Amino acid sequence: MSTPNPAGAPPSGAPGGKTSLGLESNIGAMLCYIANFLCCIGLVLAIIFLITEKENRFVKFHALQSLFLALVQIGVSIIMGILTTILGIILGMIHLSFLAFFLNWGLGIIFFIVFAIIWLLAGIKAYGGQWYKLPLVGNFAWNAVNK
Repeated sequence: MSTPNPAGAPPSGAPGGKTSLGLESNIGAMLCYIANFLCCIGLVLAIIFLITEKENRFVKFHALQSLFLALVQIGVSIIMGILTTILGIILGMIHLSFLAFFLNWGLGIIFFIVFAIIWLLAGIKAYGGQWYKLPLVGNFAWNAVNK
């Protein structure tokens, strides 16, 4: 994937540069994803990087993509909660509410594993210095950082 800079321009935020917090840019970008496993610390870092980073588009891109990914995860959680509640009501009417519990639990585990893999993959790509765009949210982050 190409960098968002015109030919001959220095790659703003290429690994090796520093963030406004004094971290290497690839470390800062990685923390926006990986630190979400520690009680949403990655979201806080992503917001801080979005506010404080003026020059480093690499970190801003990954911070914004991390926020968009978190919004998708929250949206999917809400939709899944609504659907499993409806399913629980329907199955409760025919005395199969235990089945709704196990379906909800199983879907929750699958949901957690899928998003954990996405968070880890994005963090590894950011640490490697790649401008990796995730499906769905990557283009929104890319366009917002490069306008």
